Amino acid sequence: MDDLLTVDQVAEFLGISDSRVRRLARESLLNNVGDDAENPQFKADEVKKYKELAERIGGI
Repeated sequence: MDDLLTVDQVAEFLGISDSRVRRLARESLLNNVGDDAENPQFKADEVKKYKELAERIGGI
C-alpha cells in the first residue's frame, strides 16, 4: 500500500472532516509528502498506521 491519498480520501478513510485532516497535518500527526501545502498528500500506509494507533488509544 504505497499510494498517495488526498485530504478528501484520508477524511473518508478515517471518518473525519477534511478540516480535521488538515489540522492533523499541521500538528505533524499526519505527514504531508506532497509538494503543495495547499493540497497535501499522504502515504496510504502511514494513514492506515495512524488509524490503527488512534483506535488503540481511544479513537481518532
